[in-house]
Amino acid sequence: MGVKLHDLIIRNKLDFSDLAGTIIAIDAPNIIMGLFNFARKNPDGSPAGLILDRTQRPISHLYGLLYRINFYYSKKVFPLFCFDGKVSELKKLITKDQLNDFLFTQRWYESALRSGNKELARKIALSKEYLWQNIIQESKQLLNALGVPYIDSPASAESQCAQLVRDKIAYYSNSQDFDSLVFGCPHLVQNISKSLRRKLHGKWTYQKMIPYKINLKENLHSLGIDQFQLVDIAILMGCDYFPGVRGIGPKKALKLIKKFHFLEKIIVQEKSNYNFEPLTSDLIAKIRKLFLLPDVLTSYSKITWNIPNEPLIKFSLCEQHFLNIERVQNNLERLIGNYEKCKAYFISQKDKPRIIQKTLDQYSLI
Repeated sequence: MGVKLHDLIIRNKLDFSDLAGTIIAIDAPNIIMGLFNFARKNPDGSPAGLILDRTQRPISHLYGLLYRINFYYSKKVFPLFCFDGKVSELKKLITKDQLNDFLFTQRWYESALRSGNKELARKIALSKEYLWQNIIQESKQLLNALGVPYIDSPASAESQCAQLVRDKIAYYSNSQDFDSLVFGCPHLVQNISKSLRRKLHGKWTYQKMIPYKINLKENLHSLGIDQFQLVDIAILMGCDYFPGVRGIGPKKALKLIKKFHFLEKIIVQEKSNYNFEPLTSDLIAKIRKLFLLPDVLTSYSKITWNIPNEPLIKFSLCEQHFLNIERVQNNLERLIGNYEKCKAYFISQKDKPRIIQKTLDQYSLI
């Protein structure tokens, strides 16, 4: 769902040269879902469905990650991916149950393949119990082969990205959502893609994307609010942890916060105009804690970017998923070349003040 802050936030156009020499924390589920949603069309323009390999598993996220990492390196950017950990109970999803469903379905899928039942294998591979967990697992395996580090967050990936920026491990968080701002992320970038186009959700058309950077301090000053009040706005208009109050959108939420300053006073003063009954004191406290005091890592083991492992990448993409070996090889050659150039650039720049992150002596470049 995410917090729909489009109408309130100042976004400044970004030149890709601004990114050179930075480490960017990537909201992995958000970005990977965008890559996965890429689908092909028939010559007549009608949908052809997901791109599947011969084992009936989707592969667009794998090609997408290969291209995206190559793109980051070409812009002299080191990416650091963050994955979700335990999902909040307020989302009404239990990670343990999701994992158990996935493991059971994975065994079922492998059994269908062994028996030669491709139709059943396709059905299982595209089921909600199997699909997303498998995509995440495969993405982590490919990132490992590509030599790109990732962090398994204790809870929300976006809250971890925000913490990495606050700790100056990364300079930007990269997500298409605005939740990073509500988690207190100082700097956010959006629409970082070579193609500069994005498929519209539920449609077979694409829209042009303009890269943006967002400064949290600038926006709080412009809106005349503080971080605590931004969280209250998110609760009023709807977020991942609460669907919002009916009849209150972003502009109305901002108006109410600026008039009454905090949520409890709004509830008292506006109770005749809106239904605040679901917003109990306990629920408000829980949501505020999730945003203002999220469960995140604040100490990090040595972060390493390695040269891409060609045999491991080919095994993952070509042997396990039967992707075209020549196509993969061509992309690998470009990837390794861009990695080496990115590494050399970082080493040449690490003692200059342009690099905001902590010194690269903390990191390992192989």
